[in-house]
Amino acid sequence: MRIARRSFCFLWAIVCMGTWSAACICTATLADDFRIQTDVYSGKSKLPVSQNTTLFRAGYVYDYLTNPQRATAVDRVAVFDQSHGRFLLLEPARKLKAEVKTDDVLLFASKLQAAVSSRSSNAFTKFAVDPDFEIDFSQDGDLTLSSPHMTYRLKTIPAATPEAAAQYREFSDWYGRFNTMSHPGSTPPFARMAVNAELEKRGLVPSEVQLTIPAQSGAKAASLRSEHHVSWRLLPRDVEKIEETAVQLTTFKLVDFDEFERTSLTKK
Repeated sequence: MRIARRSFCFLWAIVCMGTWSAACICTATLADDFRIQTDVYSGKSKLPVSQNTTLFRAGYVYDYLTNPQRATAVDRVAVFDQSHGRFLLLEPARKLKAEVKTDDVLLFASKLQAAVSSRSSNAFTKFAVDPDFEIDFSQDGDLTLSSPHMTYRLKTIPAATPEAAAQYREFSDWYGRFNTMSHPGSTPPFARMAVNAELEKRGLVPSEVQLTIPAQSGAKAASLRSEHHVSWRLLPRDVEKIEETAVQLTTFKLVDFDEFERTSLTKK
């Protein structure tokens, strides 16, 4: 779980473009296929602020974001294709797509980390780019990463395989970097990346994540919670969604990422 403008946005991304076809979906890889349904809550609210269905399929990751407060079935689709070094974002309502190279995402994150480390005097901001947590892990699977600046409390379950744990970490790390780049002013991804590293080291994925940030440096306290419902197999409707996305990738209009974000329905 991570913060974007003091709100939680648990999207993701990527896929082949142009020559993408349904045949690509069936490509055999060593990656596991599984699904994660995520509901995100702010503060004490019992209504989610966002909902995501994230599908891991043949080495690709497909994330379907829904805003519970809007009638649109799916606000945005993000497909992550690590092997081709890209994110593709789609908005079905506008029939538009945009591409972001992972090299650009990594460069942005590296520059942000270097700039904050050398110039910022704010203790929270400096911690956010170079986190140092105290770590506690209990036998019942509770994982806590604590500090004076932010604390993560997780309930976890064992991943089906070590490969699945690695896939979850890779995806979460990359999307964290991407979300920071696409949402100016959002909290850097490095604290959540530290959480992801602890999960993979233990062969775990989260079933619930609670992030608390105390009031500090003029900023209000924040509390965010995400619930993750994990299934180690895809459902028939998941495969249908992926096939629909494959068609959209070949038919939607490609626009520059800046233009895509400027008029994005997910930011209104």
